[in-house]
Amino acid sequence: MTAVEILKKYWGFDGFRKQQEDIVQSAINGHDTFALLPTGGGKSICFQVPGIAREGICLVVSPLIALMQDQVKNLKSRGLKAAAITSGMSRREIDIILDNAKFGGLDFLYVSPERLKTDIFIARFKQMKVSLIAIDEAHCISQWGHDFRPPYLEIYKLREIHSDVPIIAVTATATDEVRTDIIQQLQMRNPNYFEGDFARDNISYEVYAVENKRNAILKACKRFIGSTGIVYCQTRRETKDIARLLISHGFSAGVYHGGMAGEERNKKLDAWLNDEIRIVVATNAFGMGIDKPDVRFVLHYEIPNNLEAYFQEAGRSGRDGKASRNMAFYSQVDLVRMRQRIEQQFPPIDFIKTVYRALCNHFGIAIGSGANESYNLAIKDLVKKYDFEPLPTYNALKILELNGSILFNEAVFHPTKLKFIVSNKTLYNFQLKNDDYDPLISFLSRSHPGIFENYYEVNENRVAQKLKKSKAVIHKQLQYIEKQGLADISWQSELPQVTLLHERLPDDYMQIDKKVYQTRKEVAHKKLASMLNFVQKPICRSILLLEYFGQKGKACGKCDVCLAEEKSNYSAEELQQIIIGLLEEKEMSLEDLLHEIKGVEKHSFVGVLNWMTDVELVDYKDGIFSIIH
Repeated sequence: MTAVEILKKYWGFDGFRKQQEDIVQSAINGHDTFALLPTGGGKSICFQVPGIAREGICLVVSPLIALMQDQVKNLKSRGLKAAAITSGMSRREIDIILDNAKFGGLDFLYVSPERLKTDIFIARFKQMKVSLIAIDEAHCISQWGHDFRPPYLEIYKLREIHSDVPIIAVTATATDEVRTDIIQQLQMRNPNYFEGDFARDNISYEVYAVENKRNAILKACKRFIGSTGIVYCQTRRETKDIARLLISHGFSAGVYHGGMAGEERNKKLDAWLNDEIRIVVATNAFGMGIDKPDVRFVLHYEIPNNLEAYFQEAGRSGRDGKASRNMAFYSQVDLVRMRQRIEQQFPPIDFIKTVYRALCNHFGIAIGSGANESYNLAIKDLVKKYDFEPLPTYNALKILELNGSILFNEAVFHPTKLKFIVSNKTLYNFQLKNDDYDPLISFLSRSHPGIFENYYEVNENRVAQKLKKSKAVIHKQLQYIEKQGLADISWQSELPQVTLLHERLPDDYMQIDKKVYQTRKEVAHKKLASMLNFVQKPICRSILLLEYFGQKGKACGKCDVCLAEEKSNYSAEELQQIIIGLLEEKEMSLEDLLHEIKGVEKHSFVGVLNWMTDVELVDYKDGIFSIIH
């Protein structure tokens, strides 16, 4: 089959989007390929189509369990054979998936990067017929990226095992520095490089300095009544507060964050996708793999710490090509908080070591054991037990991940999975002797004919409804079946998960790599400076955004800066010169300056002043602006 025939057969599309076909063809022809496509640019198609076209199994390395689960489900729904190996799976379950992969029973195998190093994976990978190695979210390989993951640095070793297999790397966010690093770290051979156009002409990027952000959010939502939108917040508490505010003013809104139960999250997502609720108020946990074309607006109640996150979140609007707006709101206090957040991300090294020790004690891990073991972690229990502060503890776990000591997956829904591990005859004999268990075992066997060979998801609520029993009874029966050695069950979990990447080290041997710590801190500060520059610099937002990603743009005519210049008597440059002239004569308050300079919108004027303060052209103290000489 040709690439277009594969696309038509499995995805129902008659043709590829711009650039997709060239990327797909490059991978099919066996070339190392690098695709930098903005959010919504159809990155997964770029490796999934060649994965089918080339003979063998396509290995996909991906860092996010939720994203893997989503893509595997999607591929299965299209009649393709796919599976994922993630932290938290039993050895038996991993064994079965790897056997399927080895004997050609899978088209796609998704693997989290830390699993690539395990002996069991390497032994089977050597025996697989591999068609393509795809690296999703490839920016995670670079320490200069916004989401560095140390296990990604080991990926190049796959090439040593299957030296003739092409690699395709895809990402939506990579600066020049990160692009170079990805190619180098993956040891790509003369890769064909494809870069999508990051300009989205149907989207406006608007940033407003406001005194009351809640009022600003309400006012913005009133403009979009009846339309679909997203409001992004930084914390779970704020998502609840803002959703309550919107609902109290008659808006159709719901909350979505990583701390919600999986079923509740899915209900909220489905309600939003089906237009039962119009606005979802969410943390950045919302959006990965979600493609709703008619999102007319994205509001930021708080501004993210880096432009990559902002661009991805803003890029979830207007995917149908129709006019859409992004509006971010900030106050002076927010700018201070953004700097404080960066400092909080890097707690003292001694505290990080203390958290590592407490974590191992919490799970009862002895020195010299625990390698590649996964544990469900209720962070609130850990902080209560050891009297830690929640935020520094969370950030210490993130540093331990950067250090290569642990893998820390935030709350992801893992459904209950079951496989019968005895023969049909043994199971039948058990049913004859235990009448009460017959309906459950018969139902599971009939619903999943392959349940003696593979693990299948078991939704206890659904089973309870079908068998007209309570969920508690079904759960108790499943526990008994497991206890009797009839089935292997991995139980549903919605807690964050910690995987030890090496055995527990004695306290004296536990080291935090100061170079990694320092580099990440520098990268975080650099990215924050770019974000603050974007927020405050009086230049077209589109130009600044594209410039950051190494592309040239032209004035969009739609953002707040462009519109303010259109209405204003002055350009931003002229305004700066006038402000400097006035402050050369005497120190002035904001009101004094606005009184002197007519024909300028206040929020735009404040934006120019904020930027001038940030780049130290003017000083601001006790409500008064003055020149810095």
